[in-house]
Amino acid sequence: YKGSYKDGKKHGKGVLHFADKSVYEGDFLFNEISGQGIYKWNDGKVYDGQWENNKMHGFGRLEWLDGKKYEGEFKDDKRHGTGQFQWKDGKIYKGPWEKGKQHGIGVFIGNDGRQRKGEWVNGRRTRWLDE
Repeated sequence: YKGSYKDGKKHGKGVLHFADKSVYEGDFLFNEISGQGIYKWNDGKVYDGQWENNKMHGFGRLEWLDGKKYEGEFKDDKRHGTGQFQWKDGKIYKGPWEKGKQHGIGVFIGNDGRQRKGEWVNGRRTRWLDE
């Protein structure tokens, strides 16, 4: 760890290198990752956003090495709230998320640009609403 300390704990801005070669750079609050920061996993995945109690929490952007992207809200390390996910082939889902899965009324955009409104429950589309 390279950064600020307070009362012997990581506090303020810093950079933390993990044994698995992952790296976090950003805010710490009494030894915990909390605030704004960037986490780079050893597999190439990158999260840039808000943290609370060592978890992705608040607004952020998560990108995978293969081209997938999510931008939106997180809660307890999971996509939760409103967000947009883009697959590597260009397809997009915009809408609500719950505990890491699409859940509610959202919009699916095909890689041809066609938009469809639908309903998702626990990550599965249950019906189209525009037919």
